[in-house]
Amino acid sequence: MLKVDMENHSDLLGKKYIFDDGNTIEVIQLKTREDGIWVHYCISMHDSLPRKLIMKHDEFMNKYQHLFENNHK
Repeated sequence: MLKVDMENHSDLLGKKYIFDDGNTIEVIQLKTREDGIWVHYCISMHDSLPRKLIMKHDEFMNKYQHLFENNHK
């Protein structure tokens, strides 16, 4: 089983980014599995229901890290 230090990643939990058009992305959960950490997040577009998506932590950070670096929401 892969051991991962969740404390280094827990600061991402609950982070939300609001785009200029009002769409949002919010990290709702982090899970440790045998193959690493997985990020569960919701994307909301306009007035539609949020979509829950799951992505490996490394992939999520490669794609979205710039949104959460200086975000205090």
